[in-house]
Amino acid sequence: MASKKYVYIYTDGGPEKWAFVVVQDEKIIHEESGTFGISASTSNDDTESEGIFRALQYAKDHPANYILTTDSQAMIAKVNGNIANVTRNPNIRGIQTILKEFNESPAPVSFAMKWEKRLSNEFMKRADFLCRG
Repeated sequence: MASKKYVYIYTDGGPEKWAFVVVQDEKIIHEESGTFGISASTSNDDTESEGIFRALQYAKDHPANYILTTDSQAMIAKVNGNIANVTRNPNIRGIQTILKEFNESPAPVSFAMKWEKRLSNEFMKRADFLCRG
């Protein structure tokens, strides 16, 4: 039986910027970054969730078996519903909606989220760099 091949997405959020890097067979096949918005009320959670939201939108258009990696344990807890008050961050609901669509899709796709320590590999470093540049 053949093992399942995964496409990896590494996300990050920084001061007013978000980014994600898509990796297949240890090669970057896509990357995106952008500015969330310049505001005194913009938080790191805002940019972290924007990176995850944008990565999921990309994944919807490119069906595969994904593992999304973030360095934010808080984001994983929020997405999984383990933190009750997410009203300040509307992207969480959008992320949950897209994940639900993945789970209900008849296509042979999967999506999992996991945490890794910040800057733990070259792809996490690349996502971090895109948030700073």
